[in-house]
Amino acid sequence: MLTLEQIGIENFHSYNIKGSLFEREEDFKVQEIEEDGSILGLEKEEEKKPLNEKKDYLSFTLVKRGISTPEAVKILSRNMHISFKRIAYNGNKDKRALTSQRITIFKLDPERLNINSERMFARDVAYSNEPCKIGKLYGNSFTVFVRNFDSTVDIESIPKEISKLPNFYGPQRFGASSLNIEISRHILKQEFKEAFKTMVLNERTESKAAAESRVLLREAFSDYLEGRRIDKTSTEEVLSKLPHSLYFERESLKYLLQHKNDYIGAIRTMPKYARLLILQSMQYFIFNKTLSRAIERYGMENLPKEIPVVGFSMELGSDNISQIIKEVMSEEGINDLKILKIESMPEASLKVFQRPSILEVENFSIERNEENAIIKFDLKKGSYATVVLLKLFGNLSYNI
Repeated sequence: MLTLEQIGIENFHSYNIKGSLFEREEDFKVQEIEEDGSILGLEKEEEKKPLNEKKDYLSFTLVKRGISTPEAVKILSRNMHISFKRIAYNGNKDKRALTSQRITIFKLDPERLNINSERMFARDVAYSNEPCKIGKLYGNSFTVFVRNFDSTVDIESIPKEISKLPNFYGPQRFGASSLNIEISRHILKQEFKEAFKTMVLNERTESKAAAESRVLLREAFSDYLEGRRIDKTSTEEVLSKLPHSLYFERESLKYLLQHKNDYIGAIRTMPKYARLLILQSMQYFIFNKTLSRAIERYGMENLPKEIPVVGFSMELGSDNISQIIKEVMSEEGINDLKILKIESMPEASLKVFQRPSILEVENFSIERNEENAIIKFDLKKGSYATVVLLKLFGNLSYNI
């Protein structure tokens, strides 16, 4: 389980409400809010609406449970025998949740829309002139069912007190056991071998089957990664028995068996979006630390509207935020922002951008139901529900 300090969140005080979260997928509902303010539904349609005039994109609401958005795209691509590049969406939705989001597929007839999954279905099918695009939404509406709810706090006072929070990056952006930060740190220092070993061999929070398989990987490949000879027949047998969840581990180690010491190539067997998530974790870690210290020193009311997320082209000045960023980067052994431009892996170079410093919680409510409770709230795009839940419950037992 991650601690807040591991992801750069310092001195963040919680109400420490007691309760069980995320026991079932439907306990955490995420509904996309479109730019016009409409909220996408989660229920199956009783009656399908007639389609409008045919256009370039088939658009629909995808309702899914227990599946991440990238996983859902793979399933759609495979079921309809089309390239995943034809499929677009406005934003990632959580895996351990019941979610709705808009999807578009380029040049697809509605009769070919084949979901074929007990965990997903389509509704609101229509044609569109434009594809979905990351960020093309207002935000998300959340409904959280809390079991065994127990609060010593006056819950009537919470909606007003929780309306503005620090806009931290949530735990889900850092990977199990904060490994992404460690991997990112190695890659930025061009320690590609150490980065790969951490990615593939290090212990982390995962299923029992995956953890047992990772032990076998360490036994089979540790010598090879240190330049010693191994029995390739036995190692290939270990790879063939890996569970599907260790797909990257299998493919990257197969690559290394054919291309010894090419750790950059091995890392690149991971999909580009996944590599970027790992690299970006260091950006987000520095942002969280910077925001934490800015609040501690100057107060929420004195924060600038936006704080930069560090990138290779950033120029630091003499203002308070720049000074904190320099301090945090020095602690991480980053003394030159140019280290964020990775010449040997240019597709993963980290660009600077601005992020709002305040998270505004809209339409917040808590409704008690005997020993349970239902919490509802809306967030604008780019903000994390986990930050709201961290404020309410303290460190979460499960990182969504």
